[in-house]
Amino acid sequence: LVDGFERDLNEINVEDIETFTVLKDASATAIYGSRGANGVVLVTTKHGKEGKIKINAKVEGSYNTRTKTPKLVDGLTYATMMNEALISRNQEPAYSESQLHLIATGLDQDLYPNVNWMDMLLKKGSPTFRANLDISGGGGLVRYYISGSFVEEDGMYKVDKTMKDYDTNANYRRWNYRMNADINVTGSTLLSVGVSGSLDKQNLPGTGYNYIWKSLLEQNPVSIPPIYSNGYYSARGEGEKQNPWVLITQHGYSQVWKNRNQITLNLDQRLDFITKGLLFRSRFGYDTNNHNTNTHSRRPAAWLAERSRDSYGNLIMKKIVDEQTMTTEPHSYGKQKQTFESEIHYNRNFNGHNVTGILKYSADQTSDTSENPNRDYMQAIDRRHQGLAGNLSYGY
Repeated sequence: LVDGFERDLNEINVEDIETFTVLKDASATAIYGSRGANGVVLVTTKHGKEGKIKINAKVEGSYNTRTKTPKLVDGLTYATMMNEALISRNQEPAYSESQLHLIATGLDQDLYPNVNWMDMLLKKGSPTFRANLDISGGGGLVRYYISGSFVEEDGMYKVDKTMKDYDTNANYRRWNYRMNADINVTGSTLLSVGVSGSLDKQNLPGTGYNYIWKSLLEQNPVSIPPIYSNGYYSARGEGEKQNPWVLITQHGYSQVWKNRNQITLNLDQRLDFITKGLLFRSRFGYDTNNHNTNTHSRRPAAWLAERSRDSYGNLIMKKIVDEQTMTTEPHSYGKQKQTFESEIHYNRNFNGHNVTGILKYSADQTSDTSENPNRDYMQAIDRRHQGLAGNLSYGY
């Protein structure tokens, strides 16, 4: 629960967190009903304090590397081991001595390549940049906390530097903002207003990760070059047999936008004029979550050269994959959620006898605003939840 509302912890800027509490005891989580059966995590964001204005700025950078990358043998080692495997089974070797010499020397990169696919497709690492700015302060009547942050992470794929129209790397950017204001309406009434949200932009290759990595691990270093000397793209077949460099750099790109906005209203009213220790608390939350994806897909023609040349020394090519021009496929997903809660708190000590109690009513409604091309009428039905819970304790 973030400031009392059920929200995704990943949406919060870590610099905005004031306290982080984990509730596991049954008596502590009982007030949250069945939703708190497996424990409750309480996150409280920062609020302004009375005093002079405070400005905090933070900028940091880091360099990320992969924890583990498979190490694959080079072309000569692969071809030699392939020959050994075949000879041990009383079969003819796949590569002659002259062909092994061509692989070792690199004299014919079209028919006898020696490709380090991991090194060709993946960077050694990528940088991450973070910046955060927050301002807080206020007086006896109003206190405020305002923050904004930015995160940028570069992807670890290499790109085709000759392509200027779009980026095929897996990059990620996020902007976060938050504003918390506490207003003393009267001496016994506190109104808290919170506005927060985030905007995410992610760029991806036009081909899914599963196809890219299947193709990357299915290729051997001597099967095909990334591109033939005549400018033709290579492929051994369809699916995972396609050229992994082409899958990453030549199959278009995809952009994902995520936009989240959250509004929070809290009202605390002390009722000491009725009886000491009595408090009324009410809160309202309105959340919107929009997710838009736009995939731009294309596919160049791909060819496979025979292991021989014609009488003029030209490659003998066979088309494996037909060309597909650029197409666009947009998708949208969205949800809206409204949450309302009211609580009566009582906490009083009678000569060493401490009596506490809580009575809580909660209700929420979630609406699915996603695109509905299949006309699923169940999607139009809002999902509602209501709950009533209480807790009474005595201590001496």
